[in-house]
Amino acid sequence: MALSPTLCAATAASRREAAVSRMPRLAHREVMLALAHQMEARLGPRLLPSEVPADVAWFGDGAVPGAALGSVDVHGGAPGSSIDFMLEAWFHRALPTGGAIDITSLVVFLNGTTDAPHFLMELIQGGPSSLVVLLDLFPRRDLPVHPDYIDKYYGATGVDAHRINIEKIPQVRPYVSPSLLVRSLWSPTAVVVDVQCGEGKEAVLEEIVRGQLAQSAVELLDVWLQKCAGSVVEMEETEKESLVARDKMISTTSVKLNLSANLPKIFDKHVSDRVVAEIDKAFRGP
Repeated sequence: MALSPTLCAATAASRREAAVSRMPRLAHREVMLALAHQMEARLGPRLLPSEVPADVAWFGDGAVPGAALGSVDVHGGAPGSSIDFMLEAWFHRALPTGGAIDITSLVVFLNGTTDAPHFLMELIQGGPSSLVVLLDLFPRRDLPVHPDYIDKYYGATGVDAHRINIEKIPQVRPYVSPSLLVRSLWSPTAVVVDVQCGEGKEAVLEEIVRGQLAQSAVELLDVWLQKCAGSVVEMEETEKESLVARDKMISTTSVKLNLSANLPKIFDKHVSDRVVAEIDKAFRGP
């Protein structure tokens, strides 16, 4: 007998909570989890229940228990909504030289009913007192030829204040991606920084994460939920098809291929293959 949507949602949520509870406790992961909860609550019926299999909702490998752990959750958008999908991903890998790398991602893509920006946040902690922060309303138009788009989503909303405030923090410096393609995709208001607090300064990093970073992330999410998530924009069919094709190209070349290249470095191939395949389903769409 098939489970009801309510029971499926409860089962998926319980499974996700159990998975996340087994991950190492980190300030940035707790901030991201709070954002994900807020997003799910605000989007409500616009999200479908998660159908991620158990071995992707929680997975681990390696000879040492707890050395490599991960959790991925995906919600598709409900029919008639502007949501394409919502992706949460959490990866932890202990390093042979000591320490660990922890990657936390929260991504929401919109569909062809609107040209509003996607929401993207990724936090990469490569040491106890260092963190790379990627936070943006990810543009879906080529901005130089759409100045009205810049005004609507970035100028009128005041989101550049978050970049300015975070870049004022003494421990923050710009992060420069080695990929020229990735560098070309961010909005001019994106927070793309490397936080380096120095040896033994874990408490300083936590203060930054729970302070200015958390505040900016919550406020940026609120802008996205108000101005983007429910947006409907009238477009010609050819324009809509071009927009969706652009989304697919960007996700394929920058997001999906990045995961395909890097997850095998964190997990065994049989684990990374099934996780990448599930993430691929989200970005590929129906």
